[in-house]
Amino acid sequence: MMAAFHVRFAALNRNCNQRVFLTITACVFTLFLILSWTTKNQGVGKIQKSRDSELRRIHQEPSGQPTGEDVHMQMLNGLDSGPKKTFYPRRQNMGDCPKIFGKVTVFVAVVESSYKTHYHVAQQSLECYLKSVNYTFLLIDLDHDVKVNKHCKHDQLFFKKHCAASIYLEETDWMLVLDADAGVVNPNHCIEEWIDDRVDLVFYERFFNWEIASGNYLVKNTVFARDFLRRWADWQYIQPTNWNGADNGVLQIHILQTVMPTARAEIKACDAIWHRGKDYDTYMNYVTCIKIMLGANRIWPGKIRILRRAHGWVRDGYLTNDQWSEHDFMLHGWKLQEIGKNGWVSPFTTMFNISECGQNYVGWNWRNDKRTSTENIREQLANFEKGSGRNYPKIARDLPYLTEPDVGECYPHCDDSAPSVVNTNKT
Repeated sequence: MMAAFHVRFAALNRNCNQRVFLTITACVFTLFLILSWTTKNQGVGKIQKSRDSELRRIHQEPSGQPTGEDVHMQMLNGLDSGPKKTFYPRRQNMGDCPKIFGKVTVFVAVVESSYKTHYHVAQQSLECYLKSVNYTFLLIDLDHDVKVNKHCKHDQLFFKKHCAASIYLEETDWMLVLDADAGVVNPNHCIEEWIDDRVDLVFYERFFNWEIASGNYLVKNTVFARDFLRRWADWQYIQPTNWNGADNGVLQIHILQTVMPTARAEIKACDAIWHRGKDYDTYMNYVTCIKIMLGANRIWPGKIRILRRAHGWVRDGYLTNDQWSEHDFMLHGWKLQEIGKNGWVSPFTTMFNISECGQNYVGWNWRNDKRTSTENIREQLANFEKGSGRNYPKIARDLPYLTEPDVGECYPHCDDSAPSVVNTNKT
């Protein structure tokens, strides 16, 4: 009996030892997992703190204060924005304008009746400037020019102008098309400074209303560009008959159709708003629509570039009361024949003596109070910009995505170039 007891006791003792061993092993393993997890998280935390510290170091000024520029904007500097335009040096001290883009022609279209009574100051400033450079100048009388009247049967002045430009474009490499009331205020610039060889046409926005300007543009002699101008001119025959903005109104949708031909719903929305225009305010709703549909992009390689307001070769002179700085080249809106007429205080003290003009500043008789710093021009433009935003017509603030159908009239083929045809024939 005692022997049996000892056997059972030994068995119980072994079981107890096994349980203790397993318990201790489990505790040790659990402790190991806890320590490993803690160590790992401490390591991750150290790495994260190190990374955060490095980011703070990169995006802080030496004083330790965060930089004024948002970090996200700084990130843009490292992004690839595509091919760059060919660099053209800014003109210095009325020096030569290297012809790296080939022959450049300045084109001004007029009608005899208005040219006799307007634009003399602007055209004299242009003539004086042209004596300092090696550009070709074309002053085309749309009423009597044989070549124009052979190829352009348009009877509306501005549409005929674009047709005429397309005809004479074939004789040059690049053409600067100007309104007759655009004058040179600062001759120390070359036209090539605004040529962008990534595109065939360069336009700019009017400062006061964001409209793409139709009167002044740069155009390259290409099949695409000539076709663009001729189709623009031919809009005379299909433009709506309401308050439509004439060739300027046409240009907005003509550009949208050209650079975004598959945006059918968007083009239709803007076209509908355009056709409903009855005055300037409702017309501006159409301009808003076009700007929204084009988006933030300003360049479509091989086609068109739209320069930001006040970044073109010309801007409206009244924005700064005809004051100008070294960054200005031309000012728009000089319709008068004489300096001082009707109280106009022009940038010049006297009319031009063309015989004095050449590769220097002789002949340029500026008023001292009209020549100012870039900082002053920037401040004036900034103030005008705020006013333009505040005074923008209320109806023109309507968003086309909220007022025009986006899907309802085209579903389910809104993104197709043409509706799909379902073949129901059985074989």
